[in-house]
Amino acid sequence: MESEVQHFTEVTMPALVDVLARGHRGVPVPGLHQEQLIGTAVDRAHQAVRRLLKDAVSVTREQIGRTARSSVRDMIDDAQTGLQRCQMRVIEEMERHPDGTAYHESLMAFDHLVTQSLHTLQRMRILTGSWPGLQRADCTVREIVESARGRISDYMRVSYTYEPRTGETWLEGRVVEPVTVALAELLSNATAFSDGKVFVEVQAFQTGYCIVVDDGGLNMNTFQRESAARQLAQREVLDVTTVQDTGQLGFAVIGRLAGEYGFSADVTSTSPYGGVRAVLRIPQELFGRGPTDEEIEADRQAATARSGHTPLPVGAAAGTGAAHATPLQATASGGLPQRRRRSPAAAAPARDSAPAPVDDPDAFSASLAQLGRTIHDTENSPEGDHLHD
Repeated sequence: MESEVQHFTEVTMPALVDVLARGHRGVPVPGLHQEQLIGTAVDRAHQAVRRLLKDAVSVTREQIGRTARSSVRDMIDDAQTGLQRCQMRVIEEMERHPDGTAYHESLMAFDHLVTQSLHTLQRMRILTGSWPGLQRADCTVREIVESARGRISDYMRVSYTYEPRTGETWLEGRVVEPVTVALAELLSNATAFSDGKVFVEVQAFQTGYCIVVDDGGLNMNTFQRESAARQLAQREVLDVTTVQDTGQLGFAVIGRLAGEYGFSADVTSTSPYGGVRAVLRIPQELFGRGPTDEEIEADRQAATARSGHTPLPVGAAAGTGAAHATPLQATASGGLPQRRRRSPAAAAPARDSAPAPVDDPDAFSASLAQLGRTIHDTENSPEGDHLHD
């Protein structure tokens, strides 16, 4: 018995600590040193000690994790609110200066940096068991793709193949921000492991839609694919006591959001360009109907009443149909994704003016800028964004 107790103290217990407390994988935990003691009181006592150690480590981790996650969420709330206010100040300053100036371009770059910082805070609060922190109105798939594109550093390398049939489909506001965050993680991963273009395409299938992301970079081996699949299927909150690589938490963020909001993601396919094909599947029940003509007209009347301008007929200004859309980033030609507030007096064409040709680049740029202003105007509307503490 002295020999068995010494073996349990010097061999079995250190191995248990390595596995349970230190998280070392593949460490064998030996049983009794003397087989003739199997089933005896000594064996039962050793098993009881092992269970107590396992319970103690589990309870301690849970308490530490709960406290850490709560503290992180509190700090993120304050930081997210501060960054949101900072971004609103930048947008207000952008509206006081004409487009195309060096000062305006620098403000757009600053707005992009703030957007990236907000996304970083979002992914951390999601991993700690919270929600993304923003509630949006219904918006189109096109706006979701553009918003996700605007949250990564290499946004210029993302090429979105727009099709009206899929791009103008409305997604329910409850899942707009979760889907946008998940897509931003896929785009960030694709641009980080490739040098060329990253292609985004929206495809319709019988029970919903797929947002497909293809890159031509480094593909994943079998082990990496299995690891990614496990993370995408993970629905639990982040265990802060066992995090090993904080730089590879994107799949864990997507897994949390997918389990919470009812969509799914897959990265096990190979892209036609040799890299990874990531697919974000959104079921049909998560799509909404979008605003009616009456709702668009009501919002337009309210906006013109606040601004003190004469109301224009429905459809007179480009982008009016997006009044209920989420205030996402509208991307100017060759520029940073930008957020603009609608300015009817400056942007709306005269009633008797002829429509600009579709192939006129100046008219296209003006229409795109007006669309950005229209989208951003909803931030001040009751149906727009609301930052929750």
